[in-house]
Amino acid sequence: MTEPTAPPPPPTPTGRPFTGEPRPAPRGCSRPLLVGCGALIVLLGIAAIVFVAKAKDLLAWTMGELEQQVVAAMPDDVTAPEQARLERGFDAALGRIREGQVEPPALFALQRQLSNAAEKSQKKTLTRDDVLDLLSALERVGGLLPPDTGEPLPEESPAPAEEPESAP
Repeated sequence: MTEPTAPPPPPTPTGRPFTGEPRPAPRGCSRPLLVGCGALIVLLGIAAIVFVAKAKDLLAWTMGELEQQVVAAMPDDVTAPEQARLERGFDAALGRIREGQVEPPALFALQRQLSNAAEKSQKKTLTRDDVLDLLSALERVGGLLPPDTGEPLPEESPAPAEEPESAP
């Protein structure tokens, strides 16, 4: 049997184009990437500032669109005085929002009622109770109702009962 032969040795380079040492990996990001990321951060910062500055106008426009949507899908059992109250509520709420005089809990409740009413008006399932809930939230934001503090309203205390007179 013949012994297996070892592979031939690699040829020796005649010239020295490479030193044979591994090239160190670059550290960090390249300059074009840093410039691009920096520009993106600046643009996002500007967009955030514009959004905050125009948030009131954006909310007012959205509420105007939702008002049209709710009025178009108004159920038949909503009375004319309730429809007038709804219109006054939207006007008062928009006025307070534009002035920046809205309490955050009332605004949160209004946003929840608006999204509920918008969803149901698209599905044509808006009920009178939904409209009255939206009306209540609009009147709170518009300042037509006292703010909701989460505390129960004070109840009138009953008149003290007269004690029966005891016989001597």
